[in-house]
Amino acid sequence: MILEYLQPDPSILDGLTVVVRALYYVATIGAAGLAMFAIGFGHRLEGEEAGRLRRTLLLAIAAGLALSVLALGLRVLVLTAGASVADPDVWAAVMRSRIGDAFWLRAGGLLLVAAAATAWRAGPAIAAAGALLVLASYAAMGHSMLYGPRQEIAGLVVLHLAVVAFWVGSLPPLLWVARRRDGASAAALIEAWSRAATIAVLAMIVTGLLLTWYLTVRLDRILDAWHGWALAWKVAAVLAALGLALGNRLRHTPALARGEPGAGMRLAAAIRLEIIVVALAFYAAAEMVSVHPVDYGHRVQS
Repeated sequence: MILEYLQPDPSILDGLTVVVRALYYVATIGAAGLAMFAIGFGHRLEGEEAGRLRRTLLLAIAAGLALSVLALGLRVLVLTAGASVADPDVWAAVMRSRIGDAFWLRAGGLLLVAAAATAWRAGPAIAAAGALLVLASYAAMGHSMLYGPRQEIAGLVVLHLAVVAFWVGSLPPLLWVARRRDGASAAALIEAWSRAATIAVLAMIVTGLLLTWYLTVRLDRILDAWHGWALAWKVAAVLAALGLALGNRLRHTPALARGEPGAGMRLAAAIRLEIIVVALAFYAAAEMVSVHPVDYGHRVQS
């Protein structure tokens, strides 16, 4: 929305689309990440925490589906300027386009992700497949389809979002765990998660750098387009969140393991702040998708 109103002819619908996009990023990628946490660490949660994880996952899925439908409607409004929003032929054309492909991948994936909230033996495998579909939906449209090399960019997008989902989807359950009365068990779970998260963060940084290189081509002129400014905002937010996460690992989690009074509450407060900063990064990503990098001959000709 911010970048839209810096354009010569701003559109309120385009601006609203950015806000809705940011919200469904949080809901859908968050749902995939919650499922990942449930698969990898759900067995280490206490009963109340496990129940809360299931409820939060189902809420994220419902929100993701609703927001995806709303985003689809806004897209039709933008494309038709409101003139043919109820025309079934217009909707049919949209659903056959890349927009429709991404929607069906995302919606189908979200429904499969719900299996992580069941006691079904096949639930984790089904949920993992669903999470992959949700993440792949973001490679089915947008910059992944507009710039070359397509295959490399699409693959990097899915891998990048997978590690992002694992990180951000773990934050709510880690927040609940930090408030446990048994600080030692909480610290043990968080430390185990941190070891996996270290690898995930390294993968996130590497894939992010490669995507930046492929999409912008000339890093020395990255700020020549609004895309570069949005990217800079996103990177700043991510670095701030990583700084908070590092502080949690080096300071608050060891204090929790030692049983220091108030350590759990301090860790929980730091995680809440991390969630807020991550939300700002998601909004920056939504702004970034609404604009394009400078074309140095790498934009695919339709």
